[in-house]
Amino acid sequence: MPQRRCLLTGQRAEAETLLRFAIVKVGGAVGEGVVPDPAHRLPGRGLWLAPAPDAVATAMAKGLFARAAKRKLQLPADLPVRSKDAWTAHAADQVTKARRAGLVLAEGQAGADTVSADATPLGLGRLALKRSPFTRRAVADLALLVRLVG
Repeated sequence: MPQRRCLLTGQRAEAETLLRFAIVKVGGAVGEGVVPDPAHRLPGRGLWLAPAPDAVATAMAKGLFARAAKRKLQLPADLPVRSKDAWTAHAADQVTKARRAGLVLAEGQAGADTVSADATPLGLGRLALKRSPFTRRAVADLALLVRLVG
């Protein structure tokens, strides 16, 4: 897995264990802004943060997004809330896709070829998932959300 550096701590970690933010053009003469990118699909090199309940607010207060981007950026005041909402929606979408694919098992069906995930922030408790590349990513996304929410 590729390693990325956290803006706040400076530590390197695997990309799937960090929050990714992308720089996007904002309408009009406003310039560029930062948006959460939980799916890691928006273009650009990205800005990365270790998940913690106050990481986004701290990075905003210290001006770390602009420093890492090496230019002025428009940061919405509600970026911490948008971040939690974006990762919650992304994790819920991952669980929904896993259910449709038949990868979420009924309670008590866990076995040697399954993995457990904590979906408490989504109100689902613990989930047992069949082991696959997709569920590996879904488990990583749920773990990231748990650390972000605190």
